[in-house]
Amino acid sequence: MAVVTLEPLLSHKVFRWASGVSALVALAMLGLGVAVWLGQPTLLGSHQATGYVFMVTTLIAALSSLSYGRQARKKGLVMHGFSVFGLAVVQFAIGELHWRPPHIILGILVCIAAVALFTLSLRRPPSVVTAATAPRPQAD
Repeated sequence: MAVVTLEPLLSHKVFRWASGVSALVALAMLGLGVAVWLGQPTLLGSHQATGYVFMVTTLIAALSSLSYGRQARKKGLVMHGFSVFGLAVVQFAIGELHWRPPHIILGILVCIAAVALFTLSLRRPPSVVTAATAPRPQAD
């Protein structure tokens, strides 16, 4: 039987880009948060603005994971995408309430989850085995 590797779908490409941008924004936000924690209060506005960008990028990644996950039949991928978005919303709310220790702990976990979502998006698309193109045995 022949194995045919499929080209990445448009939804997979959008998911890959959205989750990659989301992971980069999460890493930038983590760096800004560490700088604020170490005594640079002037970067707090940048950290907050990055939070807004992160929520938008995780929403796009979650919606595109829904589209790609349905096509590739990967339910866990969809759940991970929406989990990262849900954690981003909770993280934003905790930050607005100025609960510093939970905000820091959850921020680290959200950053790990966003990077993990990006690594999941880098996996190859599924392969298809077709019987029509398989070599047939020779009859004697």
